[in-house]
Amino acid sequence: MNKKHVKRYIITFAIFAVSCAVVIVLMNLGGKEYETVLPVVKIEKPVRRTISESITLSGYVEAESMIPVVPFVNGTVTEYYAKEGKAVKKGETLLTIDDSLYQQQKLQAEAAYYGYQTSFERVERLYKSGAATQQEYDTLKAQRDAAKAQYDLAKLQLSYTKVTASIDGTVLQAPLSKGSIAVTTQPAAIIADLSKLVVRLSVPEKYFTLFVQNKDALTASVTRPGNEGLSEDMTTTARVDVIAPYVDALSKAFTVVLYLEGDFSLFRPGMYIKATINYRTKENVPSFPFEVRKIDGSCYIYDEVSSSVKWVNFTPDIKDTQFFSVPDEYANTYFVVDGQGSVFDGQVVNVLEIVTPSRTTSGPVGTSSKPNGAGE
Repeated sequence: MNKKHVKRYIITFAIFAVSCAVVIVLMNLGGKEYETVLPVVKIEKPVRRTISESITLSGYVEAESMIPVVPFVNGTVTEYYAKEGKAVKKGETLLTIDDSLYQQQKLQAEAAYYGYQTSFERVERLYKSGAATQQEYDTLKAQRDAAKAQYDLAKLQLSYTKVTASIDGTVLQAPLSKGSIAVTTQPAAIIADLSKLVVRLSVPEKYFTLFVQNKDALTASVTRPGNEGLSEDMTTTARVDVIAPYVDALSKAFTVVLYLEGDFSLFRPGMYIKATINYRTKENVPSFPFEVRKIDGSCYIYDEVSSSVKWVNFTPDIKDTQFFSVPDEYANTYFVVDGQGSVFDGQVVNVLEIVTPSRTTSGPVGTSSKPNGAGE
């Protein structure tokens, strides 16, 4: 027998020996029992809370009254009292315009008027005595009246050289200065009443009927997003003041005006905000965070008697961005809040933790807060 055949026999014998050893080991282990490893879950009962269905939209803060102060005459600014941020009262002088030209116009118009008035009085006396004709009387009267109109206009234009605030408010913009030119085509200042701020929102058409029919029940809040490291979010309440009676044909949206209430002292016209309008609210409803539901919207409830879970699926009566309502029939039922992705309907589970509605850990009746093994 050559060396090649001997090597082949040795390898075959080794494989046979190893196989026999494995079989013997398996036969010896066949009678040993192992405990089944159960999936570990956490369970909790629903928490009662208030849930509101809402829509959140972006917008900008506006002043209900934002008035551009435009001078009615042109001229050089001789005094400028308007300053950005300054609080002003209605009738308060914001600037004055050089009135020398308008003073001269007033004097000219005044002289012409009194000249015609004197002539008219003389002709009137003659007319009453029969020494003047009706035509002479009517001509002088018309000239006197025209001169009077020019005189009144000159006085009015002179008064316009003093530009005043038309409302109580705060100066938002003061673009001029002493020595600059004021013109009738550009505002000399812009005033806003910061005690009355509004937000105009463009709401999708599908909400129109819902908003109109439930206007008195609508509630709203307005949030000014903060800047990291600089400021925090600022939120204030708001009232739905106006719902436009029409829908824009191009945008397929309608306008809703919110009137800011509460503390909005740090809100200013032009600020970007996010407004939330609550159109349906239910109080004291059993609920869970959305994390309890699986991707398909279903949940698992826990049966204390069989220590198993049951698959349930339902449509929440109301939900918001964080929570969904649970039917009243499940109000006192344990739900799987952690580990629901590794169980199936009817499976016995190992309860690791029971979370009470107050978020404290405790064990349900008949169990403990530690894992329960299959042999317990």
